[in-house]
Amino acid sequence: MGSRQYFDNIASSWNIMRSEYFKDEVRDRILQKLQIESKIVGDLGCGTGFISLGLASKKPNIIFSLDQSTNMLKELKRESISLGHNNIYPIRSSLDDLALFDESLDAITINMALHHVAEAGKSIAEMYRVLKYGGKLVVSDVLEHKGQWAREEMYDEWMGFSIIQMIEWLEQAGFKNISIEDTGLRAKGYSSKGEYIETGIFIATADKF
Repeated sequence: MGSRQYFDNIASSWNIMRSEYFKDEVRDRILQKLQIESKIVGDLGCGTGFISLGLASKKPNIIFSLDQSTNMLKELKRESISLGHNNIYPIRSSLDDLALFDESLDAITINMALHHVAEAGKSIAEMYRVLKYGGKLVVSDVLEHKGQWAREEMYDEWMGFSIIQMIEWLEQAGFKNISIEDTGLRAKGYSSKGEYIETGIFIATADKF
């Protein structure tokens, strides 16, 4: 089973799983970084819409919500209709070859998804490509940890990221005004064998000029 099938299988229970992994405050911190009213926004690795649904409250014109999992996107679509949001457009796409035109977005969010991308540096370069000049990127993910079991059970490609590695990828892609903060928030997880990890969550912001 690959990553896509894994997330297809857990889509209906992901909201509960997510709430046990990290808390809603992560979304609040991300939304504080963005001024997106009347803008076009991309939420990458959107899952069932944890960030997308929050972005909708800030009144952007369009939110393109991208994920590799069709079932995750179906859950998002169902919830967005239920809440009366008509500006969320789910799109099936990998994160290292984005199904978006060059310079089509004013802002991008990617929350807890980059560590599932084997070619994470390529994914960041893709974010630069689809972002307009003057646009902002917000990346939130976990700091480095030793929970190797997550590779097998959650299909993680990376055991979190170092701040140095994130800065290197962002600079290589061409981003400016790079800032990375340890939020002080924690992500927690248990393996099927009871192994436990707890690691910090960072938020990186960067601009395209």
